[in-house]
Amino acid sequence: MDTESYRVQKPAEGISYRILDPLGFPATKANEFLEHLEIRGRSPYTLHSYAVGLADFLGWLHQRNIAVDDVTRHVAGQYITDFGDGPRRGFAGTGRAGSKRQPRTVNHRLSLLASYFAFLIREDDEAGEGQWFQRPNPISTEITGRRHGMTCRNAPTRGRPSEFRRRVARKIPAQLEPATAQKLIEAARSWRDKSILTLLFRTGQRIGDWKDGTGGHGILGMTLADVHQSPSMITVRLKGARDEHRVPVTEDFWQMLRRYLDDERTTAGGSKALWIGLRRGSGEPLTYAAFESSLRYISRKAGVRVHAHMFRHLFAQTVLQVTGNLKAAQDMLGHSHISTTADLYMHADQTAMVNAVAAVKFSFDTEAAPPHGQPAMSPLKFAFPYDATTIEELDKAAASSLLSTGEVV
Repeated sequence: MDTESYRVQKPAEGISYRILDPLGFPATKANEFLEHLEIRGRSPYTLHSYAVGLADFLGWLHQRNIAVDDVTRHVAGQYITDFGDGPRRGFAGTGRAGSKRQPRTVNHRLSLLASYFAFLIREDDEAGEGQWFQRPNPISTEITGRRHGMTCRNAPTRGRPSEFRRRVARKIPAQLEPATAQKLIEAARSWRDKSILTLLFRTGQRIGDWKDGTGGHGILGMTLADVHQSPSMITVRLKGARDEHRVPVTEDFWQMLRRYLDDERTTAGGSKALWIGLRRGSGEPLTYAAFESSLRYISRKAGVRVHAHMFRHLFAQTVLQVTGNLKAAQDMLGHSHISTTADLYMHADQTAMVNAVAAVKFSFDTEAAPPHGQPAMSPLKFAFPYDATTIEELDKAAASSLLSTGEVV
């Protein structure tokens, strides 16, 4: 047994994930926190993620002989620095030399630790005593901005992120051409891979993963009961809350799926998973790692470099370019807020931006000269040919944003 690190105990009958200390005993407070999350209805996937992250933090403290009750903002900052610079599989794992964790990963760990310390503080506050009674959260997100005190002019008081939070760079989604997507489908050797790539191409759903005990999501998380040929629909579970999401599929998918089910799908234990391993791991549910390996082979065969999420970007950009319906794109992608869809994809349609620039030039060239010192303005309100429903949603989102910042609408 490794006596230098904490570890996560897999779920057993009647219990969820639990954390064991270096001697193999339950980490009491950490497990109470996990039980608290379980009672609040957090998904098995979230419980697993939080258990792994908390075990990593406790192991880091143990290696430095620091008790949880002695954690300060300075200690928390040291951990976040080490975690951000550490190998991608945690302090006890291995990772690529020189690799660093992504800002989103670091921010997720910050959220976990802020929740854990908030739990400890709340328990001590309810008891009226304890190590965390009336102490501040070392990873607090409740720092508020200054208020100028003018009647009816103060913006709503909102928390700001912790100073440890990493900035997530905004990147334009990688481009994938429709012809390339079709080429990849044709290059796939199995009907299973052709079916999965067609779903990625035609529906824009996340590839997801299959996790026994944590609940699958995305396309790889589908079961046999999630395909409905009569209405030509599929059901996928969304990332995070695992809400069920039903989307339509084109006819070409069903022909490929039938060939896969008839000729290739065999299971070792009667698994309910729709996608099954065909070679390595034959008969077992197909995992993301196995599919990623297949996609790398298909990509080399087709002479391109792609990853599964590029199909999702292609779908979203095509929906906006062809229909201009941001609401339809939001519903198909399963985004909770239309602002998420707009933020990711409104700026990515190069054709629309070229058309907007051409329209502005036409306006300058044809309209009467403006008053001295004032540039001519294009009459276009949006660069995209949005329908009335989408324009209404965008106007609401803009008004809500202005209200939240205290500006006059």
